[in-house]
Amino acid sequence: MPKNRKPEKRKLAKTLPVNVVQGLHDVEQKRSGWLLVVQGAEVDLGRHVLCDHPITVGRDPDVDLPLSDGSISRAHCSIERDPETGRYVVVDLGSTNGTTVNGTTVKGRLALTEGDKVFLGASVLRFSFADAVDLQYQERVEEMVTTDPLTGLATKRQYDSTFSAAAQRAERDGSPLTVLVADMDGLKQINDTHGHEMGGFAITEIATLMKKVFGSHGELCRFGGDEFVGCFPGLDREQARSLADRLRLDINDHHFTRGGIEVSPTISVGLATYPGDTSEPNELFTIADRAMYKAKRRGRNRVATMDDTGRIPHD
Repeated sequence: MPKNRKPEKRKLAKTLPVNVVQGLHDVEQKRSGWLLVVQGAEVDLGRHVLCDHPITVGRDPDVDLPLSDGSISRAHCSIERDPETGRYVVVDLGSTNGTTVNGTTVKGRLALTEGDKVFLGASVLRFSFADAVDLQYQERVEEMVTTDPLTGLATKRQYDSTFSAAAQRAERDGSPLTVLVADMDGLKQINDTHGHEMGGFAITEIATLMKKVFGSHGELCRFGGDEFVGCFPGLDREQARSLADRLRLDINDHHFTRGGIEVSPTISVGLATYPGDTSEPNELFTIADRAMYKAKRRGRNRVATMDDTGRIPHD
């Protein structure tokens, strides 16, 4: 039998050299505070903001970190650096329901440390420090959640968040907001004849044309397989219709050619505008969707809008 070995004494950690300590301090100084939404409305989860300047959090769509939480104030709290200590602090901005950090109510201002949870309404934000690598990782994760991999358009989750903020602004300011619902014509025939790979190519090409026409005016979303949705703050019905007509013609003129095969999809578009078509921005999708299906029934490859009698005045 092997002889029993005496347990080795653990080596004590040596004091770090001064230059190493200073190096670690320098790294920490390069890390910035940031907030990550870890609980709350589904459209808000995973959203984050870098606290490289005073950050305001609230329900107002124009604050630095707007949340879709009806139980918080329009400008609920702020995160900023204390000019004397250099530490990050949370400041309650006179919110109705208050702000707490790990169960402690914020009165005036309260210093934040790594991993603190900031509670406001039904939402929870996690405060932590991040360097460039952390931020790049989080941005990549957010991109995967918010961007459709086939078309590069927004996912429904991202679109819902954008539309919610746009609807609040439109109601507050009385400004126009138009919603577009579009559906490809002929995708099933393309898939059945040439395969789904060709169908995917056609979807991608149409998305590219949509971005060229509407991309600078608002958010475009791939809503389903061959269905698209867009919201365009500031565009009234006639402006949106002019752009939609241009899109339809661009698609008609486009050569959808791949591997020596050419297909000819078209698009049917429905539009609805606040306040012209409804007094409730949240009804815009339903109205635009109805207009799109009526356009389908009237022959496809057209743009339709609905008036208050339910008729389509423009074919």
